[in-house]
Amino acid sequence: MSVASLLRFIAALGVGAGGGTLFWAIGAPLPWVLGSMAACAAASIAGLPVAASSATRRPMAAVIGVVLGSSFRPDLLTQAREWIVPLALLPVFLASAALVCVTYFRRVAKFDPATAYFAGMPGGIAEMVVMGSERGADERTIGLIHAARIFLVVFTLPFLIRLVAAPVEVRRVIAVGGDTASWTLLGWALGCVVTGLVLGRALRLPAWHLVGPLAISAIVHVTGVADFRIPGWALGAAQVGLGATIGCRFAGLTLRALFRTLLLAAGSTILLLVLTIVLAVGIAAVTDIDPVLLVLAYSPGGLAEMSMVALSLALEPAFVIVHHLTRVVLVLIGAPLAFRTSTPS
Repeated sequence: MSVASLLRFIAALGVGAGGGTLFWAIGAPLPWVLGSMAACAAASIAGLPVAASSATRRPMAAVIGVVLGSSFRPDLLTQAREWIVPLALLPVFLASAALVCVTYFRRVAKFDPATAYFAGMPGGIAEMVVMGSERGADERTIGLIHAARIFLVVFTLPFLIRLVAAPVEVRRVIAVGGDTASWTLLGWALGCVVTGLVLGRALRLPAWHLVGPLAISAIVHVTGVADFRIPGWALGAAQVGLGATIGCRFAGLTLRALFRTLLLAAGSTILLLVLTIVLAVGIAAVTDIDPVLLVLAYSPGGLAEMSMVALSLALEPAFVIVHHLTRVVLVLIGAPLAFRTSTPS
């Protein structure tokens, strides 16, 4: 990373921290992510010297991965039997969501077949951009649509949930410390970050900078080897960095291009959220699972972002994590296969 890139990222963190502080002061949900995201998006569109690349995102994602991994407790395995129904229906949801969104981008947005296909797939940004570019799609359009979708979901869903959901009694879901933590526990956290990053990259895991540390932390906590805490300030900083990364994706866009992208993404996001809510309510009617938790597990947002929303609502992040990881794997495997049969050669 060059010195200029580092300075632009530091500037983005400063802007993001300011936005997070504002959102925290007004009592917004998930303030450090949403405030940072909104502030950095505005700064990027205004042409200010802020930037956050995938390289700068990795340390932040690794910290969040370790925190989310600590939600996997030894007694959590007994609860996993209750997850069979939503996990079994996940492929049905993904196929329905893909069909609706791809059709929307072909008929409404008038994208070419390859661009519409990978813009409509409910997968991660990086994976869909790579797959799409290899098949002749417009990778910038795919990236912008997915970035806008995640931005809209992450920004609106916490507010919607707060409006419609009953107040939740805050309970200890995840191990987050105060301003300080023992050096031994911090050593465990750092070990999970380093080991997870090395193994995640070596094994070529999807979103390896997040999933690797998450997996190592989960193993450590499920086995009862350690029960370490992450200092609150470190988690807050990581959330600011996560929000900054999402917000800075809109750099270089004109207001007209931004408006068109957000408008198209809003249409597909509304369709996805309607499908998500309908399925979540249906599953909740035949199980004892909280419908809000099901919405987060099926929502078209990112793994880290939706898990952090669950954490902020004192719900079970592990449930959301397992479903989003399953979604990522299913899309990575199924999207290329389905593309071969759904488009002309």
